[in-house]
Amino acid sequence: MSESGNGLKDRTSYRHGVPLDFALAQRERLADKYDIEFGKERVFPELVEALLDEIPEGAFLLEVGAATGLLTRPLLERAGHVTALEPSAGMLRRLLSSDVAESPHLSIKKGMVEDLLHDESYDVAVVTFTPRRGLGLLRLLTELAMRVRDKVVMLLDVDGSLDWAYLARSAAIQGFDLRMHVVSEKGETRDRRRHAVLLVADVKSWTPDFAPAEAWDLEAREIEVPYPAPRGAATRLVRYFLSGGDRAVLVTTDPRGVDRLYGNLRTAVHRLGRDEMTVRRQDGSIQLVRLPKGGEEPSEESW
Repeated sequence: MSESGNGLKDRTSYRHGVPLDFALAQRERLADKYDIEFGKERVFPELVEALLDEIPEGAFLLEVGAATGLLTRPLLERAGHVTALEPSAGMLRRLLSSDVAESPHLSIKKGMVEDLLHDESYDVAVVTFTPRRGLGLLRLLTELAMRVRDKVVMLLDVDGSLDWAYLARSAAIQGFDLRMHVVSEKGETRDRRRHAVLLVADVKSWTPDFAPAEAWDLEAREIEVPYPAPRGAATRLVRYFLSGGDRAVLVTTDPRGVDRLYGNLRTAVHRLGRDEMTVRRQDGSIQLVRLPKGGEEPSEESW
């Protein structure tokens, strides 16, 4: 039950935090094996109850990553109308052939959030276990916040990546009013119990700010590259940076290799992420810095 790419967008784009081709292909393969119970390994009664507690009665709701409709059914019982958004044609076939699709309060669309029309608006958006990672999660939240009047509710995996923690911190810096808690399954032994993060972003008082200086005031991760730099090191560094959640990375190496590595990084940035990041020389080191939305390079003061 996760959101993925489709043919209308560049699915390999690192703006999602991770290439989405694999996730979409996997969903298409699984569509032939599951019915409406697809995703049940992640969903448990306590999580459904916590989710429904966040949905106002009669709300006009957008469900992102509806899959075959496992959560669409309970959402329809609470919301006034649900728009189920799903990028996988196979999953949509399953959803359309189920009895859930017979509800007069359900609309079904194929695509991603970025495919929605700019004038589409909803009271609440629900995101269920998207495969986006790092900064891709914050971008998804921001895309939804511009189309939602009340709140965005996100169900996220509790795993070692801690993407949910990154999202909470970054969203707070962006000005979102956040609530977050871990929902745990009851009635199971501790080692078998399932968990999920429920993150709620109140967007009623949020104002879009596409280049907040304070969002750049974060400590940069430092990465040391051996000398001489391994073949392809610059390309791997740029791909790593684009697929993660870092705002900035400080790259260091032996002084004898700085010039060559800097040149290779400039080439890799131009080829892979010229609209999303920039590279700088400073005091014998190299900075990879993510550009604010809109493509403007941040000032030295805001970095």
